[in-house]
Amino acid sequence: MNVLVPLAEIGNYIVFSILIGHVVLQFVPDSHKPKINISRSILLLSTLGIFVFTLGPVAQTISYFSDSVGLSLAVFSVLTDFQVGHAWTFIGFMSVFLWMTILVNGSKYLQALWLLLMVLGVGYASHVASLSFWAGFLAHSAHFLMVTMWTGILIHVAWFLKDQQKWPQFLRWFTPFAVSCIIIIMLSGFTLMIYVVEPKDYVSSWVLPYGQMLLLKHISIIPVLVFAFINGILTKKAATIPSFNARPWIKAESFIILIIFYFTSVLGTLSPPHEVDFTVKSEGASKWVEWLLGRDILTTLNILLTINFFSIFLITISLIFLALIVISFKKVKPLVALFFGCSFIFAMYFGLMMLLTI
Repeated sequence: MNVLVPLAEIGNYIVFSILIGHVVLQFVPDSHKPKINISRSILLLSTLGIFVFTLGPVAQTISYFSDSVGLSLAVFSVLTDFQVGHAWTFIGFMSVFLWMTILVNGSKYLQALWLLLMVLGVGYASHVASLSFWAGFLAHSAHFLMVTMWTGILIHVAWFLKDQQKWPQFLRWFTPFAVSCIIIIMLSGFTLMIYVVEPKDYVSSWVLPYGQMLLLKHISIIPVLVFAFINGILTKKAATIPSFNARPWIKAESFIILIIFYFTSVLGTLSPPHEVDFTVKSEGASKWVEWLLGRDILTTLNILLTINFFSIFLITISLIFLALIVISFKKVKPLVALFFGCSFIFAMYFGLMMLLTI
């Protein structure tokens, strides 16, 4: 179950992104976007995928209670008494309506309505919504919508592009659109985080599995922003070069986003540490962190950030990798830049972990 649920969450992000990107691009005039060719079969399968992948959190909750109350009672209780069960039932009905609308090539406004309602269903089922309903519901819904809108358009342009004839016109509106999405993603993401981990406990949470995934997610956002800068700003200058192909660079950015989706999906399977020190004392720290730091962690009260040669060396190396992503533009293949992006995540993570002292 711990493997299947993260995979379902990744699939959920991907299929939502494909569908939301498709609907958003329908509202963009043909004169302002390159020609994109995505088959109706992919859209219908993505709609079916929403129904299947959103079952992940429901199955996880049922599995948690099934040993104590039995499978049938656990299924009935989760579907009727839990927000996650209500949300899955609602999203299931909306996905059927969306599937029928796409099948008959129905109105883009109807498609947008069904998807928006499903996004609100995702927000309703979120953990933060169970803590503070309206704040969590609105923040998670906005966060999920902006992520899937931005990612969805990137997926369509990267994987379903037919030609690049209107690339400058596309970038003219997509660049400010992407910047707006990123700002809302960061603001809503910070709002969601403070309900789970208070800013003062952020570093202390690194000794827990949840904090580890949160740190890796935040580190992974940095190379995505660098790729977004390359694709949004630098490719404008390269648009005058007929031989330049921007599509591989967008594919590289989409792979880094997939890494973020992975860390986000794993977060959903872990217990949020509302009180970090209490969680460490009751559940224990991450065995990986204890091995990395070479000692048992019984409390977070003595955790400090201490500068040392090894940590500074790794952080410096990570920043060099980050610079190499930009330097590699028009010099080497995007696959090499993708390697630099992954290397940045690896080096920065270990550099920050080496700052911890107990």
